[in-house]
Amino acid sequence: MKSIKLFLAISVLFLSVTACMSSTADTATQAPSVSSDTPQAAVPQASSSGLITQVVLAKGSDSISAAPVDPSTVFDSKAVIHAVVEISNAPANTKFTAAFYVVDVGSAAAANSLITSTDLTSDGTRDLDFTLTPTSSWPSGKYRVDISVNGQLDQTVPYTVQ
Repeated sequence: MKSIKLFLAISVLFLSVTACMSSTADTATQAPSVSSDTPQAAVPQASSSGLITQVVLAKGSDSISAAPVDPSTVFDSKAVIHAVVEISNAPANTKFTAAFYVVDVGSAAAANSLITSTDLTSDGTRDLDFTLTPTSSWPSGKYRVDISVNGQLDQTVPYTVQ
């Protein structure tokens, strides 16, 4: 079990997260932040901003429009996970954040551990693609991605790795 915990810790340290937007004129990417904090509190309640139409988890996304390709909530251990956020009529300088969490992977990691998060500032109506890429493989179990708008939790989407 120590080797699994060590592997997960190393994977998190070298985790590659990219974010793409459907408009090349508004492309913005911020380097991921990896937290060693492992909050044990309950998952906070989401409150809709009205700016997010939907969040679709997928195995890919269109390179031009960022639309989801092969939507799924079940991924294999080596999958790249796309959280495609469809926004509508967002005012200028709206900050969107995707925070990926471990929910339950047994003894491989503490429950509700933050894997990483990334921010995008956008406006208008478009798809935003937040991408989570493993360096090796994800432990089997339950995960979630929290999408926030201007620092307020808007949506939580669970997913599973098998």
